[in-house]
Amino acid sequence: MTATDLTALLLDALGQRIDDPAAARLAQAMGVKPFKNATPGNSVHIGNRKLGLEVAATAQIVNRAYFPPRKDGRRWVSWVSHAFVYPNYRGSLPAGFDWSLDDAALRARFRRRVEGGLEEVRYALLPPREGLEAKATLDQDRDRPLHLLIRVAEESDYATIYPGGDPAHSVEDGFFAAWCALNDVLRAGRLDADALAALRERRTTPLGLLSGTLGGLLWQDDVRPRHASFCHAYAKRLMAPDAASALHDVRELFGDANYWRKAGEAMTEDSWENFDRIAPRYSQRLAQWQRGEIRSTVDRSQRDGADADRD
Repeated sequence: MTATDLTALLLDALGQRIDDPAAARLAQAMGVKPFKNATPGNSVHIGNRKLGLEVAATAQIVNRAYFPPRKDGRRWVSWVSHAFVYPNYRGSLPAGFDWSLDDAALRARFRRRVEGGLEEVRYALLPPREGLEAKATLDQDRDRPLHLLIRVAEESDYATIYPGGDPAHSVEDGFFAAWCALNDVLRAGRLDADALAALRERRTTPLGLLSGTLGGLLWQDDVRPRHASFCHAYAKRLMAPDAASALHDVRELFGDANYWRKAGEAMTEDSWENFDRIAPRYSQRLAQWQRGEIRSTVDRSQRDGADADRD
């Protein structure tokens, strides 16, 4: 490792608490002050432009090992979560990647996708180590990489019940989770035979499935890979057209989502009768997706449609 090759220190720090010695060593090597505490929904950054490196910490990482966000005394526990690496960085890079590669060369080596609201071209690189992931973003004007993102591996989150939250706010998420379980959208083995039988025989409720059996989480690793993009776009209101998203379907059928109802307003009940009202709409949306009539606004595969058939 050269004087400006901070890659080993960076990889050691990612995923650690900001008060861990690995985080302190990285900040010191970058010549900057230590990380400050973050809060859920906000991140803090340290950076050195001359080194071509910016590192962030957050209190909320969409990774089961870091869930739920938690406090240590009065402060939120903050984790070194991700880093942006720029072309002037002189340290070692993920295997197979080089700043001189153009779109054609990158496409030949890595999975290419169009992601985000700005429809940026990104490439999934080889993980720098277990538990991390890396992506390169293309500068489309220059036809060269703009920067690298190296981060703690995350899932897309479709539905989450946080400890201490009101379960009634997640009734509609429970409907979607139950539909996924009953329509082979969940990955194989996610529910054992007894749990699936209880659901089919309606001995539990949709919200009971989500809050109990699924542990309050319906995330990317809970569903089959071929359905992940659909679930993400539908649940997170990232569908084109927007009217084909979950929130709009809930409002059309039930008036509004429970989360958005005012105090004293009647809530949608966690019942199989209500599930039966909305389940056909979920099936309709998946069929539209498969026919190409609706699509994600933030996630489009650009290489052989490889993700479409994986389980």
